Amino acid sequence: MIQAVNELILGIDLRREHSQVSYYHQSFKEPVTAGMSQGEEDPFLPMALRMDEDGNWHFWDGLPDEKNQKDKCRVAGIYELVERGDDTPVCGEKVSPAGILGIYFRCCMDLLRFVTKQTRYQVMVTVRKLTEPWNSVIVEALESIGIERKYIFLQDYLSSFYYYTVNQKKELWQQDVALLEYEEEAMVGYVLHIDRSTRPAVAAVEKVAIQPVGSEVRRDRSGKEWDAEKDRLFFELLKKVFERRNISVSYMTSDFYSKSWAVRSIQYMCYRRRAYQGQNLYSRGACYAAMERAGIIADRGIIFSGGDMVAVNLGMEMRIRGKETYYPLVTAGVNWYEAHHVCEFIPAGEREIRILSRPMRAGDMVTHILRLNGLPDRPDRTLRLRMTLYFTSVNCCHVELEDMGFGGLFRSSGMRWERDILF
Repeated sequence: MIQAVNELILGIDLRREHSQVSYYHQSFKEPVTAGMSQGEEDPFLPMALRMDEDGNWHFWDGLPDEKNQKDKCRVAGIYELVERGDDTPVCGEKVSPAGILGIYFRCCMDLLRFVTKQTRYQVMVTVRKLTEPWNSVIVEALESIGIERKYIFLQDYLSSFYYYTVNQKKELWQQDVALLEYEEEAMVGYVLHIDRSTRPAVAAVEKVAIQPVGSEVRRDRSGKEWDAEKDRLFFELLKKVFERRNISVSYMTSDFYSKSWAVRSIQYMCYRRRAYQGQNLYSRGACYAAMERAGIIADRGIIFSGGDMVAVNLGMEMRIRGKETYYPLVTAGVNWYEAHHVCEFIPAGEREIRILSRPMRAGDMVTHILRLNGLPDRPDRTLRLRMTLYFTSVNCCHVELEDMGFGGLFRSSGMRWERDILF
């Protein structure tokens, strides 16, 4: 538990239109979702900021406000500004994408001042699709406001869906679980399945159905006609989601779905099944995931096989204390943006480094060779190498080797070797 340290666990759902923040403290039983002010129920935080005349930053709803006419500056469309990747003029100065996002994250944390003071934060940020640019800028933004790298985590929405699901009552996820989303003018159905035939069990989320509902589909239908058509299309999507599956519960995460038109669909969805609709599933799922990283939630013996998960084990054969042994570098099952390892070793005359990979489930060991071209000519066992290994995508591991010299006998040559290993 976290009783020895005053920690606040945050799950931040970052999206184009708005963000959400769910948080956990040892004084609570479950994560709570923050509003714009204490006691406010609206969980949506605008992706826009304003600086008041005293130089303090606040969320801004993007609308003109006579009482705040003395604001020094206002910044809207923060998601797009960060996504674009260029420096942006803010109050007469150019600010980097990480700088703008850092200010935004600080405003998010300022909402929680009433919870506790002098807090150590652990933060999980979730986005719909995590790419390398977003990975880097989120980490840099959180580090810029004082969050240590080891307490920063990232994941996509489907990972957050998994963590939210398995932290509900167990009877809700003993069978498959459906997620009903609205993405890019389409209704989308996902299914979470846990394969319990393996040890540990492996969970995966699959997109199983999609139904466009954009302007091309609507054509010239009246409002009433369109409601009836949406109901029909939703019903057809649900049939594809439920066919040949034992779905115990469905979660609708978008306010697109409404009882006002989804009459037949909701009756079908709820027949001998449970269904829930809410707006904070992803931020709460991110918070649960951060709680698990912090050791607050016990391990369930389940590996989540998400799209961002490293599916191979990486290691090397080394002689440690005189004994030949396998030295692990990266263990399968971690997200690629958390897979990082640094070590130092002394080659025994080798002119190449061999890294071994084996798939998480089944498959043969593969040897990946990094040749040390131009290696300085030194006596045996007088070369010390530092290896840094990290992933730049789920299928690409970047390896860097650097000559560190050997004490006072040999200075570093400054030589470096690099290689990308593709899986």
